[in-house]
Amino acid sequence: MELSPTRSWSLSNCMRSLSPEFSPQDLAAQTIQCAYRQHLARVEHNKRVREKQDYEEAMDRLQREAFVAMVKREQEIAERERQKEEMERQRKREEQECKTRMLEGAFEGDLDEILAVLKEVYRVPFDEIGRVVRQRHEMGMVECTDAHGNTPLSEAAGGGHPPLIRFLIEKGANPNSKGGYGRTPLYRAAFSGHLAAVEILLQLGADPRIYADDGNRPEEVGSTDSVINVLQGWDLTTTDTMLHKMEAVKEKRLQMEQQQRQKEAAKLQDQVSELTKEAVRSQKEVIQWRAYAELNKRMNEHDKCERDNMGKTAITLQAIHDAEAVLEVARATATTTQEKLSVAKMELREKQQEDSSSLPMKGINCNIRELDDVLLKDVGNKIRNDGRWPLIIDPSGQAAVFLRYLDTNYVNALNPNQMQPSVLRINLLGAIRFGKMLVIDMMEVNLMEVVTRMMEQIQTALMDELLNKQLLQNDRYLSLIRAGDGPEYSPMEFSPVRAEKFKFLLITKVQNLPDEMLSTFYPIHIVINNSGR
Repeated sequence: MELSPTRSWSLSNCMRSLSPEFSPQDLAAQTIQCAYRQHLARVEHNKRVREKQDYEEAMDRLQREAFVAMVKREQEIAERERQKEEMERQRKREEQECKTRMLEGAFEGDLDEILAVLKEVYRVPFDEIGRVVRQRHEMGMVECTDAHGNTPLSEAAGGGHPPLIRFLIEKGANPNSKGGYGRTPLYRAAFSGHLAAVEILLQLGADPRIYADDGNRPEEVGSTDSVINVLQGWDLTTTDTMLHKMEAVKEKRLQMEQQQRQKEAAKLQDQVSELTKEAVRSQKEVIQWRAYAELNKRMNEHDKCERDNMGKTAITLQAIHDAEAVLEVARATATTTQEKLSVAKMELREKQQEDSSSLPMKGINCNIRELDDVLLKDVGNKIRNDGRWPLIIDPSGQAAVFLRYLDTNYVNALNPNQMQPSVLRINLLGAIRFGKMLVIDMMEVNLMEVVTRMMEQIQTALMDELLNKQLLQNDRYLSLIRAGDGPEYSPMEFSPVRAEKFKFLLITKVQNLPDEMLSTFYPIHIVINNSGR
């Protein structure tokens, strides 16, 4: 075999380093050993180079996929916002058309047109909530104004239409509202000389003591003597009584609107609660846990058939495909439920905070390149001072790849074999023994209940002790040791110094997590910048 100069030099050095008392056979054996060790070193080097390349390629692929997914989500959000804005513009156009018809019909005394406009806003359900909504829409039309602030009642008074004046006031119109130049409906009726309109306004609570911007009262601008006489002879105690009644009616209407807002918020909250339960059901073991378990089982059966040359690989492959199809359906159901839940939460936020488009996100944000400083180095001791274990929320999946390549005890919560209590116990015990991080990756499912249940099967109240860190105090973790664990897990092998370096971490791709879970852990949201890296 022809050797390269580098190899020849290495072998010659190796030969010269040997003692002269070795036999030729020994020298040949040692030469072969040197060459073989060099070969092993090159193989290991190439393996590590490939692993690094695979890691970088996986990270780049995940970053690209995450960026594409983020862009798609932003496009969907932008499309929803565009549709919402278009619907709002359409609603405002229709509302403005209704207001114009309402004001023109009021000035002309067209009661049929007024009724038609009010009926057009009745496009809501005929239940208790719908009744209040219709009343609110009706009040919006009855109290609408033109560019000068004149209401339909003011227009009806200016046009002199008593039946319409009564109708509007009975519908909740304010008889003392000020329009253009501070003129009330009574002022305009008196100025135009409409005696019947003046009388009906006075009877229904119009106050003749209100001054306009020109400093005149209605009786001072009356265009006929009969109008002036009626205004001057009017009993103001009747007006005060009517004003008190109108104030009571207004207060009652405000209370009804407040109750209506509370009912609407409660209804949205119920919808969010139901969707949250549905999301939990779609993600719990009943669907995805079993789907993953079934897929894992079929894959193990297929591997066993290949190892044993049983000749049934076609059957097992078909079983794997069937399990993958079931899993894909479960994933699609969970994704759809999550989208519905996100929309419902958005509507609830808009209802609860009309002046704010969103609520502050719990936890902190960082990109994948900052995770080393935020999670591992804990720059600023943010996590240590907080006292809670971290929870990484990463829809892209980059954090899981990052942590798998570190020296951590990584557990895939969707793998039933890795979630066996005995396996989970050894992973937890080993992480404490060697001062490592125990990472439980729940992937695209919220399996917090499953993780808790498996911990409870290991030891009663183990999850609570792990979360409040009592497990790490006074060597309580030694209770996890079992007789067959081997000498490396004997109590003498555990060190408090290494135990202090232990960390517990959960990872999930699910973004809509329960508030209780976000309060129990220290949330770290992985964000993707615009470059996709």
